Amino acid sequence: MLESVHSEIEREALLAPHETIVVGLSGGNDSTALLHILVSLNQHYQYGWSLHAVHLNHGFRGEEARQDAEFAEKLCQRLGVRFHLFERDVPAYMEETGMGGQEASRELRYGLYREVAVAYGASKVALAHHADDQVETILFRMVRGTRLHGLSGMPRRRFLDEEAGIELVRPLLHKTREELERYCREHDLRPREDSSNQSRKYKRNLLRLEVMPLLQEVNSRYREHILNVAEAIRQDESLLDRLAREQLKTLIIGQKNDWIGIDNDKFQSCDVALQRRMITLILSYLSRQTEWSSQHVETVLHMSRGTRPSSELHLPNKLVASRVYGQIHFRCNGQDEYIHTYCYKLAVPGVTWIADGKAAVHTCYLDGPVDWKLLSDNEAVFDADCLPGELVVRNRKPGDRLVTFGLESEKKLKELLIDAKFPRAWRDRLPLLTAGDQVIWVPGVRRSAAAPIRGQTRRILHVRVEFGEEWREVFT
Repeated sequence: MLESVHSEIEREALLAPHETIVVGLSGGNDSTALLHILVSLNQHYQYGWSLHAVHLNHGFRGEEARQDAEFAEKLCQRLGVRFHLFERDVPAYMEETGMGGQEASRELRYGLYREVAVAYGASKVALAHHADDQVETILFRMVRGTRLHGLSGMPRRRFLDEEAGIELVRPLLHKTREELERYCREHDLRPREDSSNQSRKYKRNLLRLEVMPLLQEVNSRYREHILNVAEAIRQDESLLDRLAREQLKTLIIGQKNDWIGIDNDKFQSCDVALQRRMITLILSYLSRQTEWSSQHVETVLHMSRGTRPSSELHLPNKLVASRVYGQIHFRCNGQDEYIHTYCYKLAVPGVTWIADGKAAVHTCYLDGPVDWKLLSDNEAVFDADCLPGELVVRNRKPGDRLVTFGLESEKKLKELLIDAKFPRAWRDRLPLLTAGDQVIWVPGVRRSAAAPIRGQTRRILHVRVEFGEEWREVFT
């Protein structure tokens, strides 16, 4: 194990002698193995590394989490590693930001890695992602929806903070979970097991616990094949990225630290594959964020091709993209992301893109009866001939009420969202379906009593909302 990881570090130049390195330490199998391996390599090869371990108590699992922190601290004492313990109220942060649990935890952890790295002059942050994590990530991105870049998996190294010169490295991407578990047993490390890893509530766990064992039955070498494909994609992506960077230079009409302007006419003449990559490059430059969802990119593409002479789009990380006649401007607005009041007449049948709400509304008429059990929370059906007015999609307004289906009682929309534990930060973005003056459907929450399907119904209107990737944690 040590020789294999040493060869990987040397071949990829992941870590250099005499560096200060921050190591993410949860106390689980993988991070425990990583820390022990780095300490052993440091001693054997006399690298002169200064190691700092960072552990975050997320405030989710009470006594279990406290014991995780205690284990991590004792391990660091035994190995002679500087230990940094942080406690954060992740549930409160989720309520504040509207993020899901895993997304909020990840953002807080990475912020702490950077904080410790800056405080102690570290140039590297080492994380314990391994080959099984890589395969899981690729499969998860594939089923969730991703572009080619997503299928290349996690990089061995990337900047966590380019301005501060802090890189994130993954020295164990070539090792499997089984190998790391064996390593921990051989060295009597006795890592902690996070009980939430066995919960089917999280989609990634479902993939790992249910789907990947089935793939093992189909082909025992499926991990190897997926990783080989990912490496080939990474090489192709490297070429396409270089071409996109060269093309982007010819489109830029102006650039500052917090603003980039491009010629939209020239942009539209480029191949769409390069357009997507150029948008990603611009957004990453302005926000210092390396990963942007395909939904964000497609939203900007949709705006760039619009027929109106000007339009504006608000994105995460305080970014604004605007089309001003023949130009597209990207800027940091320096304020919290906000949403305009919006209202779109619904295309029936057809697709209505809700740029402000980052969702697409699909409508069609059904010929046959409806099996209610097959409808998901983001689908609804109505008697098309009994709707109380013109169909419109908008965000909420003060005083909105809903006559709930099945109960026939009126309820304030605000109370309905609170009862559904709908994140406060997302309530003003949620697209509502209205007919005339009535709210008839709150996607993912509740349908109203308007226009129910009856025996004499002749035309059934089917409505489905396709939410962007940023919504996925809200509805899981």
